[in-house]
Amino acid sequence: MINSNKCGFTIDLGLQPVSNRFYPLESGSSAPKFHLGLKVNPKTGLIELNKLFPVEELKPRHDWLTNFEPEDHLDKLVEDLINLPGVSRSSVIGAYSFKDDTTIKRLNTKGYNNSWRIDPESDLGVDKFANLETYQHEFTIEKSRKIKKKYGEADILLVRHALEHAYDISNFVKAIRLLVKPTGFIVWELPSCEKYLIHGDCTMIWEEHIYYFTEFTFREFFKKEKLFINNLNLIQYPLEDCIVAITHEKQNLDIDNFNDNKDIDIEIEINRAKKYIELLSNNKVSIPKILEDATNKFGNIVIFGAGHFTAAFISILNIEHLIDYIIDENPNKKGRKFPAGNIPIVSPDILQQNNIKLCFLGSNPQSHHKIIDKNKDFVDSGGIFLSIFPGTDRYFEDIL
Repeated sequence: MINSNKCGFTIDLGLQPVSNRFYPLESGSSAPKFHLGLKVNPKTGLIELNKLFPVEELKPRHDWLTNFEPEDHLDKLVEDLINLPGVSRSSVIGAYSFKDDTTIKRLNTKGYNNSWRIDPESDLGVDKFANLETYQHEFTIEKSRKIKKKYGEADILLVRHALEHAYDISNFVKAIRLLVKPTGFIVWELPSCEKYLIHGDCTMIWEEHIYYFTEFTFREFFKKEKLFINNLNLIQYPLEDCIVAITHEKQNLDIDNFNDNKDIDIEIEINRAKKYIELLSNNKVSIPKILEDATNKFGNIVIFGAGHFTAAFISILNIEHLIDYIIDENPNKKGRKFPAGNIPIVSPDILQQNNIKLCFLGSNPQSHHKIIDKNKDFVDSGGIFLSIFPGTDRYFEDIL
C-alpha cells in the first residue's frame, strides 16, 4: 500500500521474513516475520526503512554465513589513501569491522603496518554470531571512548558498508568521529541505490539496510553532519555501484552548504523515489504473472543463491508458490528451509535432475558467469539461466 502524507511517500510491504534464518527441513520452525516498509524524507529525498526489525532477531544464528562486498576498487582506494596529505608509513590506520580487513591487508603490504581494528568480542561485548546489525547497536559513544583509549586515535579510519546499517545514524557518526585525530580522515563506503531505483528493483530492500543512499543524498548527509568531503567516487559495478567518500573535520574551512539547485535536486530525488515505489507496486502485479507463464512453459523453476537478494525477490513479490527449489553452493545450507517460503535448499546437482529447464540467478551478478561456466552441462542440455536483476545480462523480463 502506498501512502502520501507530511512525512513523505511511504510503501507498506507487509510482513517480511528475517533473511538469515535457515532451519532444517524437518524443523517445525520458520523464519520470524516483521512489518517492513519504506519512507521518503520530504526534506532530503533520502529513502529509509519506516519499520525496523528488532536487532536481536537480525543477529545470525549460524557462524557459516558469509558476506560479499565488491573489492575491485580497493587497490585504487589504497593508492588514494597513502597519497593523502600528512599520511606516512607511521600513520595509524584504524578499522571498524571485518569488512575492512582486506583494505588493511593491502595497506600492510605497502608498509603501512601501524593498524588496528575494533574487536567485536572484547571491544563491543558481542559473540561470534553477531554481525553489523549488533555491532552498530553496541557501538556507543561510551564504548568508542574506551576503544580510542585502547588503540589510540587513527589518522585514517575505514568504515566500509556499515553506515547504512545504523539504527541511530547521527550517534553512529559521532562515535566514529571520536576515533579519529582532528586532522585525520574517515573512509566511508556504501552501496549506491540509483540503479535499483530506476528499475523498481525489489532486491534493493533488505531489513538490515536502514538507509538507501544516492550520491546526492550521501553528500547532503555529510553536509548535515558537518563533515568535509575530501574525495568522493562512484565506483561502477554490475548490480549496485559503490559510493566511496573520504571525509575530514572542517576545522577552519567553510563547508559549502549553499547550492542554487538544492531544492531542485531534492525534488529530483523525491520524484525518483516516488517512481521507484510506483514501479515496485507494478512489479508486484506483473512479475508473478510472468513467472506463472514460465512455469506453464518450462515446468519447475529454481533460483540459484540463498541470500537476501533472493529472499526479497520471493517474499516481496509473493511468489514462493512458484519456486520449487533454492540452490546454493554453501554445504551448510543444503537440507534447510529458505527463509522466504520455507522452500528446500539443495545443491547445484539438482540441475541435472528433475527435468529442470529454468534457473534464475539470485546471487550477485559478479558471480553469474562463474555459475554458468560451472554448470555447462545444464546449459548444454537445454537449461536456461536468467538473472533476477533488471539491467544485468540475461535479465528474465528481457527474455521471457
